[in-house]
Amino acid sequence: MSELSDSETSTDLSAADLSGIQKAEQALAAALASADPMDWVGFYSEDAIFVGPRAPALEGRASFIAAAPQIDMASVEIAAESTVGSGDFAARLGRATWLSGPTSVRRRFLMVWHREPDGQWRIVREMLTDDL
Repeated sequence: MSELSDSETSTDLSAADLSGIQKAEQALAAALASADPMDWVGFYSEDAIFVGPRAPALEGRASFIAAAPQIDMASVEIAAESTVGSGDFAARLGRATWLSGPTSVRRRFLMVWHREPDGQWRIVREMLTDDL
């Protein structure tokens, strides 16, 4: 993932905060492609909501855990294109690509990250849509 330029970022987050979020995104991509279907769940807050195309929303940790065994992803790439944020929140807009079996999938995303009391950045809201 490339570093964001000033024209792509409108935030008062520190360089360390932006770096922490970028590292979390990279770790999320690796976790989604992991052989362990639960590896990615901890990147989402307890009350996270995920909305994807043509599927019911996932709301809360229990729904993420229930969905985890059905996730089939490899070669996951997350590339944010812009960031807005302040304090303990940041919203990142970008593109994600992955393989699902033999099929290449490409989506646009909006991820809202929150720095939780333990200092970790976790996703509290995410929306994926088709990338035409």
